Amino acid sequence: MLVFLTSVTMLFSCQEHTQHGHSPISGQLSNSSGEMVFLQDVNSGKGINLDSCKLNEKGEFSFQTKIPAKGFYNLTLGPGNFATLILDPSEKISITGDAKNLGYTYKAQGSEDTKLYIDFNAYAMENRKKLNIIKQKQDSIQGVFQFYVNQNKDPRKADSLSKILEPGFNKLSAETMVLLKDADGYAASFIDKNPTSFANLAALQLMSDKEASFVYFERVSDAMKKKFPDQKNLKAFYDYVDKMKRLSIGSLAPEIKLNSPEGKEIALSSLRGKIVLVDFWASWCGPCRKENPNVKKIYAEFHSKGFEVFSVSLDKDKNAWVKAIADDKLTWTHVSDLGYWQSSVVPLYDIKGIPMTVLLDKEGKIVAKNLRGEQLAAKVAEMLK
Repeated sequence: MLVFLTSVTMLFSCQEHTQHGHSPISGQLSNSSGEMVFLQDVNSGKGINLDSCKLNEKGEFSFQTKIPAKGFYNLTLGPGNFATLILDPSEKISITGDAKNLGYTYKAQGSEDTKLYIDFNAYAMENRKKLNIIKQKQDSIQGVFQFYVNQNKDPRKADSLSKILEPGFNKLSAETMVLLKDADGYAASFIDKNPTSFANLAALQLMSDKEASFVYFERVSDAMKKKFPDQKNLKAFYDYVDKMKRLSIGSLAPEIKLNSPEGKEIALSSLRGKIVLVDFWASWCGPCRKENPNVKKIYAEFHSKGFEVFSVSLDKDKNAWVKAIADDKLTWTHVSDLGYWQSSVVPLYDIKGIPMTVLLDKEGKIVAKNLRGEQLAAKVAEMLK
């Protein structure tokens, strides 16, 4: 009953504002049929309803609700049918669009950031559409190959078909890389032209390689901190960039001081002067155990030349950890706090999964992440020249 009363109150309020025409957020939607329209705060990642009303016979609506802070808001008519707005409490904004397809048709007057977002989103959607078409074609090629393999058990025939299909698949992969590169360039140019726009938060998400694009994350964060130092809904973004900076290429690796199986505390910094692979793993991690032979091979080849491995385990059972070290014959430095996913290193290195590796230079600075096999060997060889 309380929800019903709240809805009635908002509906009455909205209609009253429409009649007086003094709403800071209003608009007119074509192709409407009396739908309910909702204004939602999405800055927390969840859609929190701030107001709602029913479109009148002309498709008009208005909200008098005060915007709590500059940020992202959705004008929503139903699941998948919404317009994203960047609203500011000081602005008066007017929205137009097709009520049946709002997200692809809406325009805004009175909000420069919303206009920028609409322009950027149009490019992003077109880029995503092209990528999806390529993926569908690649999936079709893989489907043809898999169907043939399932029907014909002769591996020689499968190899022959693979050679026929591979050039087409690789051509599509090359087209994907071109589209991703174009998107990175578009996003970078967009940010350079609009360094303090909230729309940059969307532009950053388009970039295909967040690590390689860190300079843009930092540029946007620094610019927006100066313009919006106390903006609460930007704190998560600022914290995210600060975490990226701590683990970015060229940064000094965060210190790790944990105990060896023998109970001796060993610091990562004690290995300065050597090329160090920080290897996060666990005895219970199948992919980690499969990767150990590759690390052993590289260690055997380069250890005498100044290469060291610093393995940090996310085990919780000491016996299992020690047994895995012995079984896999891992002769380098091992440490752990036996904290499992609650280990102190998980938030410190933003570990989302293992195996995970971080390669450090002789000064303890991060050079690369998650290199394996031949790529890791080649990078270590290059660094030891």
